[in-house]
Amino acid sequence: MGAKLFGFVLFCLCVSASTSNTIEDGFQLTTRALTEYLNTGVRPGYFSYALSQCPLPNIFSGHTDVKAALEDSQVCYLCSQIVDLFISKRRQGMTDVEMAKEASDICVTLKIENEKVCDGVINANLGIVTYIIDNNPDLNSTSVCGLALTSYNCDSGNTYEWTVEVPSGNTVEKVKANGTNTFNILHISDIHYDPLYTPGKSSQCGEPLCCQADQDDGSEEGTSCGYWGEYVSGDTPIHTVEEAFKQMATHEFDFVYYTGDTIRHRVWSTSTENNTKEIITITDLFKKYFKVPVFTALGNHEPHPVNTWSSEGVDDPSVSTQWLFNLIAEEWGEWLPEEAKATLLKGGFYTVSPKKSLRIVVLNNNVCYNENWWLINDSKDPYGQLAWLVEVLLEAEKMKENVHLLMHMPTGTGSCLASWSREYRRIISRFANTVTGHFTGHSHKDEMWVFYDSTDSSKPVSVNWNGASLNSDKANPSYKLYQVDGETYDVLDFEEWTFNLTQANLDPTKDVEWYKLYSFKEAYGVDSLEPSAVDDLLVKMTKDHSLIQKYYNFKFRNSDYAVKEGCDESCEKTLLCNMVSTMNGDTTRCEELKQLYDGNQ
Repeated sequence: MGAKLFGFVLFCLCVSASTSNTIEDGFQLTTRALTEYLNTGVRPGYFSYALSQCPLPNIFSGHTDVKAALEDSQVCYLCSQIVDLFISKRRQGMTDVEMAKEASDICVTLKIENEKVCDGVINANLGIVTYIIDNNPDLNSTSVCGLALTSYNCDSGNTYEWTVEVPSGNTVEKVKANGTNTFNILHISDIHYDPLYTPGKSSQCGEPLCCQADQDDGSEEGTSCGYWGEYVSGDTPIHTVEEAFKQMATHEFDFVYYTGDTIRHRVWSTSTENNTKEIITITDLFKKYFKVPVFTALGNHEPHPVNTWSSEGVDDPSVSTQWLFNLIAEEWGEWLPEEAKATLLKGGFYTVSPKKSLRIVVLNNNVCYNENWWLINDSKDPYGQLAWLVEVLLEAEKMKENVHLLMHMPTGTGSCLASWSREYRRIISRFANTVTGHFTGHSHKDEMWVFYDSTDSSKPVSVNWNGASLNSDKANPSYKLYQVDGETYDVLDFEEWTFNLTQANLDPTKDVEWYKLYSFKEAYGVDSLEPSAVDDLLVKMTKDHSLIQKYYNFKFRNSDYAVKEGCDESCEKTLLCNMVSTMNGDTTRCEELKQLYDGNQ
């Protein structure tokens, strides 16, 4: 949220929450004020009033529908005006202090967040923004708005269009898993540990993250934060993390996959010092409870400020992400060979082979996030990571190794740079039979994504399994346990374990009642988890909608919040589309499944 908030402050996407008969007047007044400010260099006397006609209260809590208020072209135009204004003012000598004051004033005037949150996020991101402006003489609003506002189809001028070289050839012949020799892998994701979580504080605090020690107490029934966590606006207290780790340690597994996001959502007050402490705290718990290797991917919340991954060659310690790479190389060192640390120190990615004929590749694909400001500075395959992945997979193919891919972000959510997600899918298509496992986090939900051949949407080539989350974001805390073939390293089945947060919070003195939510094969009646079998399941879902309802409930781990919300026909179609969306902008398979759904009504 940090980069996004600063972006909205800088871009002033003045989307009115007022009545429809005043929206066009508000837009015209705002653009007039911006134009006058840009042309004269002097802030018009009515500038604050103009912005006040375009309030964005709690925009990041989902309470304002931007697209319902203005046309995409209008949003893009407002963005370009504000970006041009700030670039111009900076190059005319606007200081960091002046820039922060201007941005904060806009943020508060628009009621995006309160003054504490606005100031915190702006000051955290300001150094990066000014660095990019100061070091890119050709920087323009087209490249900025085209990145930050992909959902509004703003023109990027092909700024972010690039490819990587993927060698031709056929993927190796696929060996069928027989399941006679198996082992288990534990998958954990999105802990979002919050050292300030305080039971009894208000769960409706009006800020992006509640249940904080420095916030008000819950005053009405149902507004007090529970002992074990909250479904909305709360992160994970340390005692919930330890309770979960104790439960996980009761299972047998050969190693752990952790797909990132250790740091809390209090993005307005993070720091390298606090993030360091919190990463060390959770890493120490991994070492305490698990006596097996833990292979960890970075989450988008690990850096300070959130979402930002500095470009190669940026050695200014005030904006560089190198501190984080140095930290994880030290903290994760006991699980990794020395040769893995070169790329870990370069960009937070690495490869390791813990078993004969198994290679684990961990990517830092947070760099593709459109809230990563550094993409404006240099977007082409940051850290040379995808080119490196191709080399690793080529060598694995040659050595007849099977590869498990770990990363934090699913690639088809629309927030991953289109070029990155497209090139990644090309790589997955080329090495389809070499990659036998695919694991992510980030969404906080139990989800899956089917990858299709980059040139043939009817050919499923891989399935991406999401680790859900320990964080209780509208869902019960959970973890997964995969059964894996010991020869081919295909995922044969998995179990998800959880507990009911509402019930646990009723009496914190009682033991938490963990239970197995489901196993995939049993729940969906499938014989395997191969891509073709999962694709067949999706087709079956278009006819048997009870399977989609089951998927919906599992997605939120049967949480009271989600069960109450329910999933209607539109929701069911969205779920189907999400499961086949692996490349930003490609809706081919989505449309095919929707047609099947409509034809079976």
